Amino acid sequence: MNKSSVGGRRPARRKGSLAVASVAALIVGLMAPPLLAASGKGGLPSVKARPAPEAGVPEAGGAGGIAPDDGNGLRELAADDDTRKLQLALIWAGHSARIADGVMDEATRGAVRAFQRAIGERATGELTEDQKIELLRQGMTARAEAGWTSYINQDLGYRVGYPGILLTRARATEGGSRVLASDDGARRLEIEVIDPMSDREFEAFFQSVRGLDDGQKTITRIERGARGFLFEGREGRQHFIGRVERRARAIVGFTYFHPAGSDGVIVPAIASEFEVPDVLGPPEPPPPDTEVGLYEKNDARVGETPDRGEDGAGPDVAEPAPARPPAPAPSRPRPPATADARDLVPLPSLPMAVETQPLDPAGLFQKVKDSVWVVVASPMRGDLPYLEDGFSQGSAVAVSDQHLFTNCHVLEDQQFFGIFRNEDMSDLRPVTVKLMDEDGDRCIIRVDKPDLPAHVAIRSHADVVIGERAYTVGAPSGLDLTLGEGLVSSKRRHKGQQYVQTSAPISPGSSGGGLFDNRGNLLGITTFMLRDTQALNFAIAAEEFLRDAGQ
Repeated sequence: MNKSSVGGRRPARRKGSLAVASVAALIVGLMAPPLLAASGKGGLPSVKARPAPEAGVPEAGGAGGIAPDDGNGLRELAADDDTRKLQLALIWAGHSARIADGVMDEATRGAVRAFQRAIGERATGELTEDQKIELLRQGMTARAEAGWTSYINQDLGYRVGYPGILLTRARATEGGSRVLASDDGARRLEIEVIDPMSDREFEAFFQSVRGLDDGQKTITRIERGARGFLFEGREGRQHFIGRVERRARAIVGFTYFHPAGSDGVIVPAIASEFEVPDVLGPPEPPPPDTEVGLYEKNDARVGETPDRGEDGAGPDVAEPAPARPPAPAPSRPRPPATADARDLVPLPSLPMAVETQPLDPAGLFQKVKDSVWVVVASPMRGDLPYLEDGFSQGSAVAVSDQHLFTNCHVLEDQQFFGIFRNEDMSDLRPVTVKLMDEDGDRCIIRVDKPDLPAHVAIRSHADVVIGERAYTVGAPSGLDLTLGEGLVSSKRRHKGQQYVQTSAPISPGSSGGGLFDNRGNLLGITTFMLRDTQALNFAIAAEEFLRDAGQ
C-alpha cells in the first residue's frame, strides 16, 4: 500500500488481499525492522507509578511541586470538571490503565476510589474539589518526570503525546508519517499515514490485524471503536500497543514498541493522547489575537558611562546617594570588530530530552545561571566597538555550545554585538547573527567556537501547563543576573506567534532573558510587558526560535 499526503495526488493502490495485508504490515511494523540501530548506550529507565503511601498518610508533594493553593491554576482546572483530564491524571498517578475516553463509568470510579485510598481518604468514588486538585498535581508531576511532550503534524493536524525522556530521536518519513525512538532502540513510536479505504477494505484490514499470528508478532487484544480500533500484541520480549483512526481523506495509526513489563503508565498515556481531527488537514487557524491591551516591548537598557572628569572625581552636580557604591569605571576590552562564526554544532531540534528533576528556586537558579548572558549592542568607532555611551544591553540564553536566543530589538540599529557576564566586561566576546526575524522579534546569535560553558533544554510549547511554576532569569539591571518567580498565567498567540504569559516579573533589560520551568527547561524568551498593568508579562515560546532557523 502506497502512502500519500492528504490533498495531493493519490498514487494507484494495489487491490485485493495483498493490499490489505500490506496496510496491516505498515501499522504493526511487519515489514519494518528497527529503523534506528542500537547505539550501545544503556536504555533509559522506564517511568513507573510511584508506590502508594501507607494507609492514612497523604502522599508528599515533593520539592518544587505545584502546591495546591488558590493561586496556582489547579483550582481552575479542577473546577472545569473535565472527566477526560481526570482520567489522564488517574493514569499518570498509577491508578488506571484504561484509555481516557471522557466517560465517568464504574471503572473510572474504581480508579478514583483507589486514588482516595492512596491519599488516606474515604473511598467514595466521588472526588471533592481538594481531591481533584491533588490528583491533578500528582498527574502533572508524573508527566513532568517523563518529560511528556506532544508532536502535532502541521499538515494533517493529528497529535501524539510521548515521553521526551525516553524517545529522544526523531525521523520524518513521507506522507506525514514519523518515527520516534530511544537511543538504544528498545522503544520506538511509529506513526503511519495511509490512503483511505472503502468500508469493505477497512473491514478486511481490521480482520487481518485481529488474526495476526505469524510466529513473530501476535495480537493479544483488539477493540473496535466507532471509526477505528485499538490493538495490543507481543513480539518476542517486546510488547506493542497501537491505534488506528479512519477518516474520509486518510487513515492515521501508531504503534508503540516497548520492552515487556515496562512503561506501565506510558502505554495508556500514549494511547489516550493520540488525537486525530474529524477532518484531516492543517490545524484550524488560531482565533484572532486576544485583545488584551497594547503590548509594549520590554526595551533593552540604554547603557551609559558617567563622565568622571580627568581626575575621576565625577561631575560637580550632586547626585542622590546610590543604593550601593558604584563600580569603578571598567577598562574597556578591545574585541575584534567581527567574529568569523559559523555553525560548528547544530541547533537543537525537537523532540529533545528534557530535565525532569524538580528544583527549589535556589537550585533552579544555580542550574541555569551559567546559560544566561548579558548582550551588548553598540556602534563602531573605526574597527572597535564604541562602549562609552549609546549602547544597549539585554540578555540571551544559550541553547547549545554555540548558539543563544535573544530578542532582535536588543540588537536593532547597532553595528557590534557581544556577550559577557563579568561586570567589568573582561570576558566580552563578539557574536554574529544567525537568524534575525525582526517582525517576530526572534534572533539567534552565535559565538565563533562551540565553547559556551552551559546550555539549557527546550521544552515543547504544547506541553506547557497553565498554573505551573515559572521563573525568569535575566539581567534587568544590565549586569546582575536576577531570579523572578511566578506562574504560567496563559498561553496566547500574537501576530501569528506563540507566547507564554507569566506573572513572573520582567523589567527593562530583561529582554532576551529566559523563562524556565521548575526543572530548568526553557519555556520562552522574555519579551513583552503589558502597558500600565502589573504581572502581565510575555515570553516568546522557545520552540518558535527554531522555526525556519535552518542549519
